[in-house]
Amino acid sequence: MKYNNILKHFGWVCLLSLTWVGCTDWDDHYDEEGKQIAADNTLWEEIVARPELSDFKECLERYGYKEKLNGTQMYTVFAPVGKMDTINLTDTKIQTEVIENHIARFAHSANSATNDKSVVMLNTKAINFTQVGDSVYMFGDKKLTGEYNIRAKNGVLHVIEGQQPFAHNIWEYLTTDTRFDNVRNYLYSFNDTILDENKSIKGEINANGQQEYLDSVIYIYNELFYAIGKLNDEDSTYTMILPTNEAWDEAYGRIQEYYIYSEREAKYDSLQKRATGLAVVRDLVFSHTMQGSVEDSLVSTTGGVFENPFEYILADYTDSTQCSNGEVFVVNELKHKPWDSWHEEITVEVEKTNALNVDTVLEKNAIIYRRDLSNADSLYTKVSGGSFLEVVDRNTKSHPSLTFNVWNTLKGKYDLKIVFLPQKMATSRVKTLLPNLFKVEYSCLKQKRVSNADDWMTKKARIGGNSKTFKNDPLKIDTVFIGTIDTQCCSYGTETPDLQITVESYWSRNNTNKKKYSTTMLIDCIILEPSKE
Repeated sequence: MKYNNILKHFGWVCLLSLTWVGCTDWDDHYDEEGKQIAADNTLWEEIVARPELSDFKECLERYGYKEKLNGTQMYTVFAPVGKMDTINLTDTKIQTEVIENHIARFAHSANSATNDKSVVMLNTKAINFTQVGDSVYMFGDKKLTGEYNIRAKNGVLHVIEGQQPFAHNIWEYLTTDTRFDNVRNYLYSFNDTILDENKSIKGEINANGQQEYLDSVIYIYNELFYAIGKLNDEDSTYTMILPTNEAWDEAYGRIQEYYIYSEREAKYDSLQKRATGLAVVRDLVFSHTMQGSVEDSLVSTTGGVFENPFEYILADYTDSTQCSNGEVFVVNELKHKPWDSWHEEITVEVEKTNALNVDTVLEKNAIIYRRDLSNADSLYTKVSGGSFLEVVDRNTKSHPSLTFNVWNTLKGKYDLKIVFLPQKMATSRVKTLLPNLFKVEYSCLKQKRVSNADDWMTKKARIGGNSKTFKNDPLKIDTVFIGTIDTQCCSYGTETPDLQITVESYWSRNNTNKKKYSTTMLIDCIILEPSKE
């Protein structure tokens, strides 16, 4: 069953035990008097002396490893007999997936092999090195022949029964199939190759004054590793939902409609491409160490929570592959719903200085308090951010009108809610706790302007019509649903707010209505929830 298979792999949360041995202690290389027997040959010379290793020898020589294995650095070589399989591999992959898959730094004797020992190879793969009988030793899934613990001047040689298969990590696996070209090309576009000077072995300074290295340690830096997960890390375990090209294209086309930027933004088309790609990949990776009960929900590395995942995002995977640092599940469709992933809820803390547009009219008509609750207050944990905005009408002829900026909205529909606090929290205590009466309107950024004289912001539109008013419950923290708004473009990742929400106090000053409504508004925050229509 697919379900059980997935559970099995998500339950696999183990850290590889990496053992680097700097010296050897096996008995085979000491004489009867306990004196160490000196080695006569280098690793390279020991390999050359064995005809059954001729294919491996030719591969080493072709790619410059003769010098490495003739040098003074200590290595362990697990040399495969027979023909080397390098079909359809580039020169770079032959070195990393074939040659460096059989060579490790330092000396590792068969005597040190245990049930849980693994050896870190030059390609950073950790391969099991185990003893399964009195004199049977395994390197991965290949058995050591009768020739092992062959001491050399610069290490130790073990002969194994054939080439050890290369285990791709998830990052490498992306290159193995053209079905994943689209997601791979996007993720790899963030790659930057960096020399690790601290781990590299320095040589001479050349004639141009440049540092040369006897052994260079190169690593890939990719900024997405710190966003969705270090998919090239052999010490981590992940599961990745891997979209085929068709799945990528469909998801990209659907999601890009949420990232239509205003032409007011420089390079608006580039902004759309970058944001859309990030939205597609943001919830594809799941760290095994972050999961609770995976049959109930899964948490992505970016914090997305997906309920009943085996009936949802992982319901129809076509195949799966075990990698060296986890597993991939191939899908022909990405089923993430917008509100579970890229179309996020937005909360505006109205008391923040940049949230409120203060104009002269407002200053004349109202007194504004930005109030902070102490953590000892009983409502502290219930008030968003522990702070709120208090607006007191000066009793003039005009009503206070507050306009709030909203950043990082996407193009699409939001359910607008405003959270009011109980009237008992007002600075001026009153015996009768009354509700607020108010109207709400909004304006959003245009994608295009009709003319140079045209403003970028649309005219404010009253939600529910000109006569529509709203009330809150003055006795409790009240989240008032205002209505659904439809933004015209996106401001995600920009410095420009593309949406403004205006709240206007609308109590009447006639003697009758004065007794019905409060002149003080206590606003905690504004919430925009992605509409699920």
